[in-house]
This record gives sequence, C-alpha cells and structure tokens, in this order.
Amino acid sequence: MYRLFITIFLWFWFAAWGMFAMVFLVDHLKGIRQVSAPNMYATIAPILAAEAVRTYEVDGASALARFSQSSRYQDRRIFLLDGFYKDVLGGSPTNEGLKVAHAARTGQLYMRGYNTAAYKLVSASGRPYILLIYLTKSMRIDLIEALVGKNLPYTICVILLVTALCFALAYHIAAPIHSIQSTARRVAQGDLKARVPGNVGKRFDELSALAKDFDSMVDRLELLIETQRNLLSSVSHELRSPLARINLIVAILKQRYTADADDMFLHLDRNVARIDVLIGQILTLSRLESGLSSSKREDVDLAQLVDETVADCHFEAEASQKSVSFRAMGIFLVRNADPHALRSACENVIRNAVRFTLPGTNVEVVLDHNRDASESQAILFIRDYGPGVPEESLDTIFQPFYRVASEGQGPDGNGLGLAIAAEAIRLHGGKISASNRRPVGLEIIIRVPVNLDGPLRGVELLNSQSLLVGRANTV
Repeated sequence: MYRLFITIFLWFWFAAWGMFAMVFLVDHLKGIRQVSAPNMYATIAPILAAEAVRTYEVDGASALARFSQSSRYQDRRIFLLDGFYKDVLGGSPTNEGLKVAHAARTGQLYMRGYNTAAYKLVSASGRPYILLIYLTKSMRIDLIEALVGKNLPYTICVILLVTALCFALAYHIAAPIHSIQSTARRVAQGDLKARVPGNVGKRFDELSALAKDFDSMVDRLELLIETQRNLLSSVSHELRSPLARINLIVAILKQRYTADADDMFLHLDRNVARIDVLIGQILTLSRLESGLSSSKREDVDLAQLVDETVADCHFEAEASQKSVSFRAMGIFLVRNADPHALRSACENVIRNAVRFTLPGTNVEVVLDHNRDASESQAILFIRDYGPGVPEESLDTIFQPFYRVASEGQGPDGNGLGLAIAAEAIRLHGGKISASNRRPVGLEIIIRVPVNLDGPLRGVELLNSQSLLVGRANTV
C-alpha cells in the first residue's frame, strides 16, 4: 500500500509541476509580452536605446558598430532598426526578432521569452528607431528572479498547495485499496465476518464497486462454507447415534452367542471403532475450520506438552520395533492456547510419522526456536525415516481426506490427521510445512508464536523412554 501511495503521489506531484512548467514556458518563452518596471531590462532598455541612437546620428555608423561590439561583453547583441525595420548597419536580424520589433510600441519594452527584446523610441530629429536586443544568458537569471525573488512567498505557497493536493489525491486512491487489502487478509486467515469498511462503499466510483463486489464474494463464500460445515456437523452427529446403538447391540450379542462368533465380533468392533474415530476426527476438523476451540484457554508449556505426547507415541511404537526421541532447547510458553488442539496437532503428526517410518528406525522430534525472526517462534521438527512424499504432494498432504499411496501406508489412514494438525496450528497463528529429507524420510516443520520463558539452555531435555542403550533403531 505504501509503495503504491508513494508512486501515485510522486506521479501526480511531478505531473503537476510538469504542467506548471509547461504553462510557464508557453506563456513566458513563446509569447510576446510587454515588460515594465521594476524589471531590470525595462530600466536598461531606454538608456541603451537612447545611447545607440545618439551614437548613430551624431558619430555615424562606424561609431555605432563599435558601440555594438562593446555591448557583447555584457552577454547581449544589439541591432538598431529604422522605421522600415531595416538594420542601419546592414545586419540581418532573425524573423523572431523582427516579430518582436513589429510588436514594440514607443516607450515600451517588449520581449519574447527571455532572449529577445525590442524597444521603440523617436529621436530628437523625429525619426523612429527600434533597438533590438538579443540576450544570451538572461533566462536563468529571470527564472531565479521570478521564483526566488520577491515572488518567493508565492512560490512556497504554490509548492505547498501542489504537494497537499497530490497527497490528498494519492491518499484518496490508495486508502480504499489498503482497506480492501486488509479485509482480504482477514478473510484469508479465516475471518469470514470481515467486510470492507462502509466509508469505501460511499465513494461511488470504481473502488466502491470493487469493495461491494468483494463483500458479495465473501458473503457467498461464508454461506457456502457455513452450509458445508452445518451439513458435515449434522451428518457426523446423526451417525454418532446409530453407532452408539450398534455398539450396544454388539455388546448384547457377545453375551448371547458362543465363542465361535468371536472373529466376527472382532471385525465388527474394529470397523465400528474406525467409523467412530473417523466421525470424531471430522467433528474436530469442522470445529477447527470454524475457528472454534475449547472454552478452556491457558498458557501452555509447549516443551512439556510435546514431551508427554512423545512418551505416549514411543510406548505404542515399540510394538512395531520403532522408537521416538525428543529434545527441546529451552522452555517455550504458548500464551492463551487451546491445549487440546495443540496436543491433537502434535499427536497426529507424530503418530503419522511413527506409522510411516521403517521398522528399526527412530522418529526424531526436536523443539527449537527461530533465532532469525523478529518475533519469538518455536519450531517443532518431526522427522521420520519412511518412504517420504512425492514433491508435488508436499502442500496437498494437509488437505482433508488426501492420502498418498505409498509403500508402508497403514490401512487405518483416512487423510484427516495432518489436516487437523494444520488447522490447529493455524488457530494459534502458526504455520506447518513438509519437506523430503535425504536419503529417505519426511520432515514436518511446525512454527508457533511463543514467549521464551527464561534463558535458552544448551542442555537438551530428552524423553527418558527414548534413551534405550544398545537399541539398533537409529539410522
């Protein structure tokens, strides 16, 4: 916005002064005008003309020629014209000079621009003469005199007026664009209630129409998204009730049937549990996408939260000959955070890494801070040693229900874990990204704004369950 404002301001400012200079040049450099006192040339011209006529009539043409030559050192060249506009010395004035000479009146100085002047007088003998003067270095002097001399207050007023008008015009154009841009950023961050300020819509110009169209677009988006969320929430809640009844029926059937049906009940329990988990994840994702978190908000020690999550994931990973290690460089406090959403984000990402990492390998979880950013940021690295993700899918793996078909993917994946993590991190003003590591593995990076509670320590806080001496599980 500021670059646009400065650009518009400078363009208008230079254009205004360009037009001013053009008008000044047209009026003063091309037009023939009368010049009167206290102008320096209006004072000098009668004296110079009288002396030239007296020299010619008394001392002759040779004396006038010498007089004309002696005047050149003062940056001027003179011609003395008779009543027929012919040079008495036989010189050849320019056509522009002759036009000024024809415009001259008795006892008055006329100039064209700042280079040519003519003064007409009648000698004592009654003959009319016109003194034609060519000035070579007067333009700069007259410009300075016109702008900085007695007209200096007017020059300052003109400069201030032009600057103020250009500033107001640039602000009039750029301010609505800034308002629309700010609203667009709020909408991009998930605030679908954001609208362009009402004063922009009252302008009755193209920017006003743009603001109204933008608000209409956001209204439509809000309606569509709200309809989708309501449908998703309604379907999820409607499925929960029959699932609860199915679980009740399964429990009753287990009591009435023999052990021959154990396998069938086992499969039924497993599928019902999968549906229940799926519905729960859909509800969580819908809540986070709506910008709704639990009513419980508190300051969360991110290092402690991740450490507890890693401990649980490591305990489960041991059954698959895998492990999870954790180290934190200091204490990181997330202010006014939703602990359930943060825990869900960390848990989903770490469990996803455990599922994809190869048996006998270790999922590395590192919590550090951003030393280059202006604001305090905690950076959580989760690196596995699995097959990785195709480069074209690195951004889309955080979309709901997106699953990468790759070797080692478990049958329980539904494509919601990373989407929930991304929404939970966004809810706390953070960012999440993914990148492939070499030679193998995927690394998820989570950035969350935090307060550094106390000095950073070089001592690593390690999850004790991951320090199993003698395990061949680190690549």
